[in-house]
Amino acid sequence: MVENERTGELYMHSKFFLFMIIMLFFSFKITGQGNTSGHAELDSASLLSETQSENAAENKITQPFEWESAGDVLKYEIKIFKIDEKTGLKNQVYFHETTEEENETCLIYLDPLLSPGHYESEIKVYNVLGILEESLTAREEFVIRRAYMPEVRSVSYPLYMRSTIYLDDLDNDGIIEVDGRNLFMPDKSGKELTLTNYFLKGNKTIYPDEVLSHDDERNRKIKFRFDMKKLDVGLYHMYAQDASGLHSEENSDSELIVKFKKWMDLDVEGGYTCPVVLHDDTLPLYLDSKAYPLSLYGKLAFMPFKHSWGYLGIGLRTSISRLERKESGYTIDGNLGKLHLLFVYQLPMFRRRVMAELHGGAGIGYFNNIVFHFPRNINSEPLNTVSLSFCAGFSSQFYINKRLYSAFALDYIFTMNKDMSLGMLEPSLSIGWQF
Repeated sequence: MVENERTGELYMHSKFFLFMIIMLFFSFKITGQGNTSGHAELDSASLLSETQSENAAENKITQPFEWESAGDVLKYEIKIFKIDEKTGLKNQVYFHETTEEENETCLIYLDPLLSPGHYESEIKVYNVLGILEESLTAREEFVIRRAYMPEVRSVSYPLYMRSTIYLDDLDNDGIIEVDGRNLFMPDKSGKELTLTNYFLKGNKTIYPDEVLSHDDERNRKIKFRFDMKKLDVGLYHMYAQDASGLHSEENSDSELIVKFKKWMDLDVEGGYTCPVVLHDDTLPLYLDSKAYPLSLYGKLAFMPFKHSWGYLGIGLRTSISRLERKESGYTIDGNLGKLHLLFVYQLPMFRRRVMAELHGGAGIGYFNNIVFHFPRNINSEPLNTVSLSFCAGFSSQFYINKRLYSAFALDYIFTMNKDMSLGMLEPSLSIGWQF
């Protein structure tokens, strides 16, 4: 009695051990496209999913095999050949003729299970009269790959050995190093029996552009280069996934943080501008000029929303011009000021050494103390008027170092009141500092 119980225990342990071995080593996907003739079309066999399915009731691994229906048929004849990688010879390892139910579902389960390797499937179609339809025979090569559970134990930016990337770091080249286990190379050829795919998953999924190095012997280390334009701020996890769909866990070891060194930018700049009147002749008529070179310019930009695709923020733009005209019988002088609240978009370029900016908004135009002066100390009543004004333009910032920059801007300003609709173009040159 004791001997029988021990024999039963050994049998159960052996069955469980065999089940685990099968789980680790068998998983495949078979895809293909068949030939067409007349009204019928047949695709060569394909797996229902990338991973093996488990029949929980029988505690058994299965390999589902599916194809597209050719219509009313008597049967399908399915053969699978294993291809010797060295000689190219094909050896038949599976044969099956479908039942009436399988004709309807176009689905069978392979038994015995196929081991990892290179295979070719052949599906023949017999019509309702039992005649072979040669033109519908479909053949397709496929690979059954080994399944390994990948592990990610650390993700780092190797230049500084940290798991954080700063998008505004001029030394950042998008290189990321991953350490773990079962980190095989990706397979671009589609013929390798082992492979691992890698991607960063956060608010979006990002795949590496290229593999720079790989630990070929131990499969424990791999280094990638990511396109910096695709990385955006956020918390990401590095995933390693094998051909069967087994993937590494999402935990603190797989974290990669992408952010900026400063969560916001504050740009302050000032310089020279020369407004030029484009339309409305009121000012040119009185001042005998369309350009007013005695002018100063200033801008403040607060940029709290920073992403890889650009920065968003708000700003204040101001300019002031001295208006003067001297004639033999009189003189005119005064000031024209403009102040606008702007919505600002900035796009980093050339590794963030140049910023291209678009901005636009509304504000006021202020005609300040504009007076006619006549001989004998006779003066007109001063003109002081506040008018609605709009501004739209672009600028480029060229960084001399990490903080100091020079800027060129071109703005169109439209100012309205009951007496005029003044349109002006304001080019400007300035020096700025980023806090």
